[in-house]
Amino acid sequence: MEVIETKGVDDELSATVMTVGLNGMDGYRVKVEVNARKDKEAFVIVGLPDASVKESKERVWSTLYERDADIHEKKITVNLSPPEFKKTGPGYDAAMVIAVLKSIGELDVELREDQCIIGAISLNGEMQPFEGLVPVITNAMKLGFKEIYIPPINTRLFPTTLGTELIPVSTISGLISHLQGQITLDIPLSPPIELRETQQMNKEEVPQMDFQAIIGHTRAKRALEIAAAGGHHVLLSGPPGCGKSMLAEAFPSIFPNLDPEQALELYGIYQLGREELPSVKYRPMRHPHHSASGVSLLGGGTYPKPGEISFAHCGILFLDELAEFSKKTLDMLRQPLESGRITISRAKQTVTYPAEFTLIAATNPCPCGYDGSSQRYCVCTPKQIASYKQRISGPILDRMDFALTLTSVPLNQAHPKTESSTVIKKRVSKAREQQYNRYGKQLLNNRVPFQLIQDTSPISNQQMQYLHQICWENKWSNRTQIKIIRVARTISDLFEETSISEQALKEAIEWKMFSNHFMNGEKDG
Repeated sequence: MEVIETKGVDDELSATVMTVGLNGMDGYRVKVEVNARKDKEAFVIVGLPDASVKESKERVWSTLYERDADIHEKKITVNLSPPEFKKTGPGYDAAMVIAVLKSIGELDVELREDQCIIGAISLNGEMQPFEGLVPVITNAMKLGFKEIYIPPINTRLFPTTLGTELIPVSTISGLISHLQGQITLDIPLSPPIELRETQQMNKEEVPQMDFQAIIGHTRAKRALEIAAAGGHHVLLSGPPGCGKSMLAEAFPSIFPNLDPEQALELYGIYQLGREELPSVKYRPMRHPHHSASGVSLLGGGTYPKPGEISFAHCGILFLDELAEFSKKTLDMLRQPLESGRITISRAKQTVTYPAEFTLIAATNPCPCGYDGSSQRYCVCTPKQIASYKQRISGPILDRMDFALTLTSVPLNQAHPKTESSTVIKKRVSKAREQQYNRYGKQLLNNRVPFQLIQDTSPISNQQMQYLHQICWENKWSNRTQIKIIRVARTISDLFEETSISEQALKEAIEWKMFSNHFMNGEKDG
């Protein structure tokens, strides 16, 4: 929107500058409206500002004095519109300064409706990055702004396909010069937003666990391959030392690398959570302790911050000792497991964060851990075993596409050589590309609307009758039937088939049969 100037009979002037606010990871347009009139000297900010925004008064006031602006005997009122959204952070500072200078008649420029100003400032007018800058810039690009003035950061992180020009400026003076048509060059880039490539490379040199290094567990490896290809969730049960954690540690090695858009989105989430993104190449794997609270797992606080499930976005959430987690905490995972997003409501703010993760969980079969083990005797009573398994609620188990009971693999027996993670990763990547092309966007079989699966991959009447018969015999729910079709679609993608084959459907039904063994205490190997 253009900077609008009006003048009244009492030398009352006003101006408007556009910027962007943030609510969780979602951005919205903010009009910084400034009114200056002759009155007792004062500076007032309205529009639901929090403490960090109210402190902008001193930074803006100091910058104006630094520029010898004529603000004596003037009451300056700043309105951040829309007023119903809570404004947080110092990112409105630079827009306030420009609007104030315009309102007091010391800056004669016009801003187009596709221009906005984002940035915090120091007391002497230097433009500075702030917490949440990356998602603010990303949302500004999505909102259609074509010229975005930002602090001096490295802009190579951001996509160039949206037709937006990012203009880094180091000071308010440089910003004003550019607005007046003077080209500013040789702006030093500030390091706070850099991805610290040296540090990242050092981290990425640490080799990942390879599937080829894990002896046995052929069936479990196959399940993990299907899960990685379609974004399905996995539960592993077995005695201590049978290889549950080792399989989970190798799981990330078969996932495709992050693309630039995913890395940028993750960087914004980690910045909001005040954490460092482990890698811009590999997908994140979060491993919270079983004593973690619901707030740390899902996110929260007075002004909600992202939690572990959002830090695992586009990656993996590993919950070891699943039965030791609070039942209330586990049940909180129901919504994000289905929707891929988490909405956190507090008295002062409601925000939504992305949480499209693949869940892999591990648990012991009983309190002592050795129920069904061939190496040690279980000392638990049937009642204790049943009570231990009931710590994981039915709705959570129902959302698990694979639930396998593992046993220890004897090392003194000959085992065939298995595929490496690199080979499996290629198949997984190809299967995901098929899904992206089929659905027209980055959607996986586990979360794509079921109607879209039916439209793009309808199963035959014969296959549907066969599935209904199996589900009726086993008393499986409608949710289970849908999950079987989703898994069958992923298996077909791994075979590079355009439709759901009978072989894929039968394999998906077999996996559901194996999943029932978890509750029955049977072994899958």
